[in-house]
Amino acid sequence: MTTNNNMMPDIRYCEVDGIIIHYYEQGEGLVILLLPGWPQTAYAWRKMIPLLSVNYRVIALELPGMGNSNPLPKADTLTAARYISKFCQQLEINKFHLVGHDVGAWVAATFALEFQDQLSSLTIMDAGIPGLIPDEIFQPENAAKIWQFYFHAVTDIPEFLIEGKEEAYLDWYFTTKSGVKDAITKSDLAYYVKAYQGRERLANGFAYYRAFPISAEFNRNHPTVLQIPVLAIGGAKAQGENVGRTMQKISEKKIRSVVMPDTGHYIPEEQPIAASDLLMTFIKEI
Repeated sequence: MTTNNNMMPDIRYCEVDGIIIHYYEQGEGLVILLLPGWPQTAYAWRKMIPLLSVNYRVIALELPGMGNSNPLPKADTLTAARYISKFCQQLEINKFHLVGHDVGAWVAATFALEFQDQLSSLTIMDAGIPGLIPDEIFQPENAAKIWQFYFHAVTDIPEFLIEGKEEAYLDWYFTTKSGVKDAITKSDLAYYVKAYQGRERLANGFAYYRAFPISAEFNRNHPTVLQIPVLAIGGAKAQGENVGRTMQKISEKKIRSVVMPDTGHYIPEEQPIAASDLLMTFIKEI
């Protein structure tokens, strides 16, 4: 059953180690698990869920603390990956295709390193993965793309400056970092603003950035090399080919790297049809 207001399936709940995990599920068959990024929620997948769920069982997970009041005790990607693994065990999902965008891709990459045996494939959408993103990206000339990695990592100051200005702050991201400018509407913006409104929810989301060094160290030092198929998708007006270069560092196989033309950072919302077709073709060819 899909709700009329935002095309999302009805919300479901699962408790993992005392934390309530929110998720949305639709369809039957092989499982595709979708992880969203910041400053978004599972709502970011609203356009892709109906397309993917025709052939697959699609689960869009709300990462703890991302737009909600259920933060993890620690927000490094390994901690998040462990919660997702337990979540899948509770739903008796033994094997699935994992897809992550932005911060969701951070978690997805770490999950693949730590729990590769649970995955049939990994798809990374436009993200700078901790510990794997090329060092040259973190240069002053790229300030417009990466400044938030530093700003959000500072304790207290971002919440102090942004509280009460959430709409203007989030609108800047969606306007500046998108290629398809009408992909995220004013109604969509209002949905995200509500999800991140107030100091507590802002801090919960920023916690992933504050744990970035811990996540980076884990990824850099993990001995595993991925043997599963990997799809890397970058927006031509965002990370582009950097996504593929990043994932090649931890994959033994040749990964499939795709740059979407005329597309910015928010691939699931800017190019839902193309991204869905690409993902389904990738899965079918495995």
